[in-house]
Amino acid sequence: MNNLIGYKNGEFIPLDQIGPSILDFGFIHCDSTYDVMPIYNGKAFALDKHLNRFVASAEYYKLKLPDVYYLEIIEELYKRNLMVTEGGDAFVWFIAWRGYPESGNPRDIENAPVNFAMYIKPSYPLRVDGAPMKVELSEDVRVPDNCYGQQYKNMGWIEMTKAQLARSNTYDTIILKDHNGFITEGPGFNVGLVWENYIYTPKRNVLRGITMDVVEDICKDNPGQFTRTDMKQDMWNWADEIFLASSSGGITKTHRSGKVTEWLQEEYIKRTKDGLWTTAL
Repeated sequence: MNNLIGYKNGEFIPLDQIGPSILDFGFIHCDSTYDVMPIYNGKAFALDKHLNRFVASAEYYKLKLPDVYYLEIIEELYKRNLMVTEGGDAFVWFIAWRGYPESGNPRDIENAPVNFAMYIKPSYPLRVDGAPMKVELSEDVRVPDNCYGQQYKNMGWIEMTKAQLARSNTYDTIILKDHNGFITEGPGFNVGLVWENYIYTPKRNVLRGITMDVVEDICKDNPGQFTRTDMKQDMWNWADEIFLASSSGGITKTHRSGKVTEWLQEEYIKRTKDGLWTTAL
């Protein structure tokens, strides 16, 4: 991806020049936020939802964003990187992170400038070969909302990285539990469990994923078919199906998926082509 052009603080520059510096608080203190939006067939998907979440996360972490026209930047990035994205599916990243003050003092936070960057890159699924993901329920503990709200995106997910590295070699990825033993999420995706055609997803200590919001929208004509709730390991053991939801993979099958997951995949694809959910670039 060395030939990609990105955007930082008002300039379009080569991606490898965007940073951050190893002195930046966004790097050494994880003082940052981000969001990732998919592009399908040259159209931005759920643009408003992603921007609203990015702005809310930046406000939560007190990262002041510049007054920019996001769609204009996205369109320019898409045009400049057309040979890389091949005019089709891609990801757009929005990133804000705190730099470092002249004093170098880690408590001099108010005088540290905030950097804002965006870039676009080719998309990729959760599993390159398209096979169902093999998912393991980890014993590692997710950082809870009362530490910092997991509904706001942050670069810090070391507990997920540790669990991913410690997983059994027969599994592709993991789902973490919280401090109460409730199921949460995995590195980069929400999880949905299906029991008797009803869909359940964790309600606490998780990111409010846009793709899982799409699942909720799919189910809106069937009251009670979609529920955000606390779930312990017995629900994991008894579930008829398990699926993953993410910007990178959309609705992704696992080794325990079935007809409900397939139905969600079909409905999700319909929305990636629907003018109510997409914005032409």
